[in-house]
Amino acid sequence: MKRQQPTHFGPYPYNSLLDMEIEQIDWLRWQRLVNTVAAMFDAPATFINQANRKGIEVIVASELPDTRYSPGGHSDVDTNIYCHHVVKDSKELYVRDAGADEQWLDNPEYTEDNYASYLGMPICWPDGSVFGTLCVLDTHPTNYPDSYVKALAVIKEVIDSDLKHLYRENQLLTLSYTDPLTLIYNRRGFSDLMNSTRELARRLNRQLVLLYFDLDHFKMINDRYGHQVGDEHLKTFAKTLKSNSRTCDLVARWGGDEFVVLIHAETPASISLYDKRLQRALAQLDITPAIEYSMGYAVIKPDDVGANQTLLDIADQQMYSQKQAKHATKPQS
Repeated sequence: MKRQQPTHFGPYPYNSLLDMEIEQIDWLRWQRLVNTVAAMFDAPATFINQANRKGIEVIVASELPDTRYSPGGHSDVDTNIYCHHVVKDSKELYVRDAGADEQWLDNPEYTEDNYASYLGMPICWPDGSVFGTLCVLDTHPTNYPDSYVKALAVIKEVIDSDLKHLYRENQLLTLSYTDPLTLIYNRRGFSDLMNSTRELARRLNRQLVLLYFDLDHFKMINDRYGHQVGDEHLKTFAKTLKSNSRTCDLVARWGGDEFVVLIHAETPASISLYDKRLQRALAQLDITPAIEYSMGYAVIKPDDVGANQTLLDIADQQMYSQKQAKHATKPQS
């Protein structure tokens, strides 16, 4: 078998959960899940790992005599270990016998610690990016039945759900936080939750983007078609914004025909992708007149200390500039 070229990983941009006080995570439950997996697979080692600035870090380890890594232990990003591949490819990896595959001949988990079998699944943030792995390792080759693999997938989904609470804790819709027409957050709800979302993103070293939307020709729609049609446009746009966003994003009606969305965006490309998805979704609607909008944005880096209002003003001004450019190139009907 031809030896594969070394694969380089990372660096991963997130801070370690172990370096923070995360009250929303039930650590004891995660420990019980890991111990249960180890018992079910009759395996000497099971882990919940995080891909962070340290590399792949053990967050929770099975409590067994043969478990050779403990919480806080980590591998460098240049080390060819199993979990790096799960994170990089964002998919399950099952290595039945590392000794039969030259890809793992420089993997210290195999060469030094004799972990010859590996089954790992990606644990994901609510926006779909990979948090880390849930994995089972054994010192002997294995051939797990499909039922075991499916059971591990169910346990992985429990951990995925716990990560969602990092962003959804205290974000339940209440009457005081909800716009009665569109049933998304109102200005008060968005303002309160933006503070907690920014704080959590700062602690986790995650970048945010504030998007500011204003519907084009909305006054004309109200005047020509009536306020009922205008209200339907607002509700439809809000629903489309919500379906175009992820569970960890904040979507709100800021007032009138203005809307704001706070998204998790690690790259500038995420902004244009969001815009294109939204335009495509609106174009597919059978609605007259068509819904059009102008958009501006402000990037919020983890260390950004700018006030929320300052960021809103930046996004609003950029939106206004886009709207003015449209007016300059397209006559109003």
